[in-house]
Amino acid sequence: MKENKIFKIAIDIHGVIDALPEIFAFLSKAVIEAGWEVHILTGKHWTSKIDNDLKKFGISWTNYFSISDYHKKLWTPISYIKEDHPYIDTDLWNATKAIYCKEKWIDLCIDDSSEYHKYFETPYCLFYLKDIE
Repeated sequence: MKENKIFKIAIDIHGVIDALPEIFAFLSKAVIEAGWEVHILTGKHWTSKIDNDLKKFGISWTNYFSISDYHKKLWTPISYIKEDHPYIDTDLWNATKAIYCKEKWIDLCIDDSSEYHKYFETPYCLFYLKDIE
């Protein structure tokens, strides 16, 4: 492994970062301080609300990616279940983060969607938060 390699991790917001914001704030800051990249991933359109929520959580990032914004630029037909809940073809949706991670040479993606893993060539970490009662 080369000393000067810049490692890149991708972390999903909904179901991952927002599930344990303190841990991902620490992790994202440490990763960036080490000279690595943190790519924040979301299905929703990137808005000032998302930006502000991440800042409120203390999350650090170098890049971000929105499935919805990506497909909007490609003119993919998008419908909306609710105003902030976009919908496109399920297979296309499920493959999009994998495409991004492959194109950006992401070293590890952390996501809570088990449907995505079959599309990934990038190492994929399925995040599962166990309820403790």
